[in-house]
Amino acid sequence: MANKILNRWLPMLALACMSLQAAAFNVSGHITCEGAGVAGVAVSDGVVVTTTDASGYYSFTSDKKNGYVFYTVPRGYEPAYANGFNPQFWQQFKSTNTATAETHDFALTRSDNDKYIMIFGADSHLAKRNGDRTMYNNGWIAALKREKNAAKQSGTKIYSTILGDLTWDLYWYANKYNLVDFMADQATYGYPIPLFPVMGNHDNDGAVKPLTDNTDLLASKPWRTFVCPNYYSFNLGRVHYIVLDDIFYTNSGTASGTGMAGGRGYLDQVTDEELSWLVKDLQLVTDKSTPIIVMFHIPQFRLNSSFATYGAGRNYAALAACFNDFKTVHFMSGHTHYNYTAHPSYRNITEHNIAAICATWWWTGRLQNTNYAYNYCQDGSPAGYSYWTVDGDSLQWKYKSIASNGDAQMRIYDMNAVKNFMATEATAKALVKAYPGTVPTFGTYSDNAVLTNVFAYDTDWRVEVHEGVQYTLAANRLAAYDPLHVLAYDYYRYKSAGSITTTFATSTNYHMFLSQAHTSYLPITVKVTDSFGQVYYKTIQRPQSYVVTMDASQAPYDLGDVNGDGVVNVTDVTALINKILGNSPTGFNSIVADLNGDGAINVSDVTLLINKILGTAQ
Repeated sequence: MANKILNRWLPMLALACMSLQAAAFNVSGHITCEGAGVAGVAVSDGVVVTTTDASGYYSFTSDKKNGYVFYTVPRGYEPAYANGFNPQFWQQFKSTNTATAETHDFALTRSDNDKYIMIFGADSHLAKRNGDRTMYNNGWIAALKREKNAAKQSGTKIYSTILGDLTWDLYWYANKYNLVDFMADQATYGYPIPLFPVMGNHDNDGAVKPLTDNTDLLASKPWRTFVCPNYYSFNLGRVHYIVLDDIFYTNSGTASGTGMAGGRGYLDQVTDEELSWLVKDLQLVTDKSTPIIVMFHIPQFRLNSSFATYGAGRNYAALAACFNDFKTVHFMSGHTHYNYTAHPSYRNITEHNIAAICATWWWTGRLQNTNYAYNYCQDGSPAGYSYWTVDGDSLQWKYKSIASNGDAQMRIYDMNAVKNFMATEATAKALVKAYPGTVPTFGTYSDNAVLTNVFAYDTDWRVEVHEGVQYTLAANRLAAYDPLHVLAYDYYRYKSAGSITTTFATSTNYHMFLSQAHTSYLPITVKVTDSFGQVYYKTIQRPQSYVVTMDASQAPYDLGDVNGDGVVNVTDVTALINKILGNSPTGFNSIVADLNGDGAINVSDVTLLINKILGTAQ
C-alpha cells in the first residue's frame, strides 16, 4: 500500500521540486527530440554555460545583458529551420528585468550528419546599390542551389555560413537596407540550405553614440535581435563549430553618411567576456581530437610579403591559447576580400581567409554591364567560397567561384599582352598617369613572362608549368598584382568615372607564380596539385588576349593528351609507352602524362590512359 501511495505522489513531488528549482533561477526550459528530453546539451546566455539534465531540463540565472539564450546543437541532431535556412537554436529573452523568470523550450530533430558539405562564404555586403541584390541572387544564391542539387544527388547533407559583413552599415539609413531587410531577402530568394551566420564590422549600427562603455553592445543589438547571437557554438557530426564576434565596435572617427553618429571605427579583438564563455564551451568538448572550426570575421593571422605568418588580432595569442589542448583547429575568416592560408607558430591552428562573395563590393560586375557576370576580388580571385567536405573527422577543402564554371583554381597571364595593353591603350595610359604607385604598369616583367594566379594556394601545393610539349618552366612564387583585377576594376572604373576608389584598387597578393617562357607563341599548360592530391590543369594559347572574359578561353587541358594535338587517342598511348621505355618521343607533355597523380610516369598511367580512351569510344 505504501509503495502505491509513493508511486502516485513521486511524479507530483518531482514536478514540485522542479518548480521550486526553477523559481531559484530566471531562465529555464526543456530541450527535447520527438517528445523525449535530450541530456547533456549545452545552454548559454553568452556568459553562463550549463547543460541539460537526464530529462532535457536546464535552468540558470542570467544577467540578460546579451538578450538571448541559445543551445549548442549536439552531435546527431539538428535544430528547426525557419524558412528552410534560419536555424532556431536561440530565442530572445522576453524581458530585460532579471527578476522576471522565463521559460524557453527547444525541439531537436535527429540527423545522421557525420558526412556533409560545408560552404564558407564571406562579405556579401548587400546595401541596395550597384545592382548588388541581383548579382547576389544570380551568383551566390544560384551557386548554393547548384551545390544543394549536387549534394542531393549524392545523398549528402549541406550547410553554409557567411563570415560577416552580410550588410553595410554605411547604407543602413542612406539606402534603408539593414539586417532585417537582409534576412527578408534570404526568404524571398529561397536561400536553399541552412545558414549559420557570423557578425562582421559592417553589421553594427552606426547610429549608436560612439566611444561609450555600451557602444559595442548597443551597436550589435540589431544583430542579436534579428539574426542570431553574436557568438555561439554548434556541432555538425564530429566537428565542433564556434562562431565568434571579433569586432569591438567603437564608432570612432568623424561622422559621415546618413544616420551615422560616428566614423564606424572598431578594434579587431575578442572581448574578455567572450573569451571566458569560449573557455567554458570548450571544457564541454572532452574529446580533444575533435576537429574545431572557429568562424569569425576579421583574420587573427595574416601573411607578409615574405609569405611569413604573423599575429594580427589585438589579442590573437589569448584566443589561440584557448585551443592548446586540441589537435586540429581551423580558423575561418573573411574581411580582406582575398584568399590566403596562414600557418602560425601554433602548430595545431591553420587560418583560412576566404575571398568575398561580393568581390570588389560588386563594382567589377556592375562595370562590365554584362549581366553582372564578371566579379573579381582585389587579389584576382573570382567571387566565390570555400567548399569543404566533411567525413567524420576527415576534412578537405577547395575554393570555388560563384560562376557556373565554379571549379576553376587558377588563371594564366601572357604578360606580353598585359604589358602591351598598359603601355599603349589610351585609357590605361591615362589611368597609370593619374594613379602612379597605385595602378601597376606591369612594365618590369621580362618579355615572354607568364604569370599564374593560384587562388587558394597553400604551401603544400605543387605548381608545375610547361611551355608547349618540350619545355618545363620554373614556377616562382612572388607577391604581385593580379592583372585581371586591374582591368576589371581600375581600368573600367576610370574609363566610366574618370577616377577610382583607391581603397578598392588592385592589391598585392601572395598566390602568384612567375615563369619565364622561351617563346612568345607556344601554349602554356599549368598543373596544380592541392593538399589532398586533387589535380587541376589549365592551358592558354599564345598570344593570349588581355580581356575581362579571358577566363572563358582558358580551358582545362585534357589529361592524357601527351602529344599536345588536342585529342586523346592511341597515338598518346604509343608516345607514353616510348617515354617509359626511354625512347624520348618528340612532342611529349609530361605534365599531363601522370594520369594517376602519383608523381611518376609508369605502366599504371598507360592502363589508365587506355581505359580513358575506351571509355570515350563507348
